[in-house]
Amino acid sequence: MLKQIRRVLLAATLIAGAAVASATTAPAQGELPSVLHLSLNTEGSSVQRTTILECHPAGGAHKFAQKACSDLELVQGDFRRMNVNLARACTLEYLPVTAKLEGKWRGNVVSYTKSYPNACAMKNETGVVFDL
Repeated sequence: MLKQIRRVLLAATLIAGAAVASATTAPAQGELPSVLHLSLNTEGSSVQRTTILECHPAGGAHKFAQKACSDLELVQGDFRRMNVNLARACTLEYLPVTAKLEGKWRGNVVSYTKSYPNACAMKNETGVVFDL
C-alpha cells in the first residue's frame, strides 16, 4: 500500500513538473508568437545580412533576442517608430543602410523597410534590433 502511494505521488510530481516546464517555454494563453525575418543591406556591398527573430517567447537566431523583442513590443513591432538612443552622436558619413523586417507580429502580417544615412544613425533608432 505504501509503495503504491509513493508511486502515485511520484507520478503526480512528474506530471506537475512537466506542466511547469511547458508553461515556461510556451507563449502565454492568448499571446500569439511572432516570427520576424530581419535583413540589413549596406549600399555598395553585395552581402546582405539576415536573421530570424522570434518573440512571445523570445528566441530565434538573433543574438539579442530578448532585448530586441522588448524594444519592438513598445512599438507593436513597427521598428520605424523606435527611438532608442538619439542622444548618441554619429559622424556625417554617408554610407546608406536599409533595414527590413517581414513576418508576423502577434498574428498580424508585418512588412517594414527604412533606409538610414549610416549604420550609426540606424542603431540610434533601432538599438539591437538590427544588430545582425
